[in-house]
Amino acid sequence: MARKFDTRKKDQLIAPEREAQLHPKELLRQFGLRPGDTIADIGCGPGFFTIPAAEIVGPKGRVYAADVQSDMIAAIMTRLADLDLHHVEILKTSETEVPLPERSVHLIWLAFVLHEMDQRSVYLYRLRRALLPNGRVVVLEWEKKPTDSGPPLADRLTPEDVEADARSAGYRVVEKRQITPDHYALVLSPA
Repeated sequence: MARKFDTRKKDQLIAPEREAQLHPKELLRQFGLRPGDTIADIGCGPGFFTIPAAEIVGPKGRVYAADVQSDMIAAIMTRLADLDLHHVEILKTSETEVPLPERSVHLIWLAFVLHEMDQRSVYLYRLRRALLPNGRVVVLEWEKKPTDSGPPLADRLTPEDVEADARSAGYRVVEKRQITPDHYALVLSPA
């Protein structure tokens, strides 16, 4: 069974050092998020990408913030309570399903969570129904090499692992990108 992030360390996910390394708002824009879009941040944690996404899409857009861990849901709800972001909807997910409306999402954002799933290709396949025509999935993951932080090396996925899961789920990889020396991204589109 894949290991989940230890929720006792959730503050690490919104640390200034992580912000300086990943630049979430800039990264979301680089992958095409625009005002008025709908994004699903799967494995949202305490909202590291959710809150910048909500600022980008604005009140005419929509953000689905989804997580399987109750502690993460509580953390993002607390953070959102202090902000005027009424276009964020929190979703509790399961290991196999995300309750997103069909054909409703421009961008599905899977940041550093695919390696935590046991049935990755099944999960990716089930997400397809939520995509709008021309919608895409962005998968961010850790390089499979030793680093100072991140999941255990044995849990990490190579870009080839992600691509194989994506193909198995009926996607094609439309872009591969190095985000930092320790992180990469693949952009998926239904085949």
